[in-house]
Amino acid sequence: MRQNIIIQKDMIQRLVRYKNALQKFKSLGLTRVFSDNLGEAAGISAALVRKDISLARLTVGNKRGGYPIDALLQGLDSILGTHIQQRVIIVGCGKIGTALMHYPGFSSESIQIVAGFDNKPDRLKPDAAIPILAVSQMPAFVREHDILVAILAVPESAAATVFDQLAAAGIQGVLNFSPVQLKPTPNLVVQNINIALEIENLFYYVRFTQRYPPSVSVRH
Repeated sequence: MRQNIIIQKDMIQRLVRYKNALQKFKSLGLTRVFSDNLGEAAGISAALVRKDISLARLTVGNKRGGYPIDALLQGLDSILGTHIQQRVIIVGCGKIGTALMHYPGFSSESIQIVAGFDNKPDRLKPDAAIPILAVSQMPAFVREHDILVAILAVPESAAATVFDQLAAAGIQGVLNFSPVQLKPTPNLVVQNINIALEIENLFYYVRFTQRYPPSVSVRH
């Protein structure tokens, strides 16, 4: 079951990259695109582009004429649901949660942060444009407003408990910024974002390239 979830997530991530690339092509005045052009723009092989388009049943193209950009975008919007306003909650309204709550780029992607939740009384703002409510109110809010996705930005000590609450409330997707690696379930997809680990890995790559520049071959 987990393998199916991973494959599905990978394909969805590629479809999003195709959509972004297609929008750029369209902004340049292009009306059709070939799989190798789309693959190069998305950083994916042309063979995998053709396979994804076939599996998703997006449109019919041919080697000579390429794929119609508008038809691909329409099909991707239908699959990804990007034409529908996506309502999201944030649990944990510290520095990361607050920054995400007011990130202006969400609106251009039809994403609306509808509420935040926290356990600290001094952070609660029930009358704000984006209300911040007590975590105890979160399950009822999720059910009442049919929320499917949550951003988790709570401390390590609270991550597992809040994650269980989100699952019990019916949340189907969690973007996890907490220090804990949360595991997906058959009914809940998790995307773990460990900022400290990503920065650490970046330093590893930088130090490695300093020791072994691209022009230097490394023997294994």
